[in-house]
Amino acid sequence: MKTLTRAVAVALLALVAGLANAEQFERYGPWRVHYIAFNASLLSATIAERYGIVRGRNKGLVNITAVGAAGRGERAGVTGHYRNLLGQTYDLEFREIDDGNAVYYLAAFDFDNAETLRFEVLLDLPDHGTETLRFQQPLYYAD
Repeated sequence: MKTLTRAVAVALLALVAGLANAEQFERYGPWRVHYIAFNASLLSATIAERYGIVRGRNKGLVNITAVGAAGRGERAGVTGHYRNLLGQTYDLEFREIDDGNAVYYLAAFDFDNAETLRFEVLLDLPDHGTETLRFQQPLYYAD
């Protein structure tokens, strides 16, 4: 099961890496916090099922990875919310995924086609303190 989890995590991370035109991260002292939000329909059915992720035209996923001094994703406190352009705010429920080699955090959300969402993620980084990551992402229905 551990090998399967690692394989799924690698596939998910490869997909996420492929979605980003440029590496998206913010630096906080010795930490690099990588982030991306995308349409969950881009995940394979197998990966979505294993992680309990609901795929659909209007289903999105945000991935946060706090990379520490060791150069890999490490545990951190991660909470947050997102806001649409009308100012409506929705909480994000992050789940920690530990594949043995790295730790990352996933949260599912709903969106409307061609909608730009503003994300605000509160990070509690060990031996550093609390930081706030803010980013926005346009999202589109996958055909």
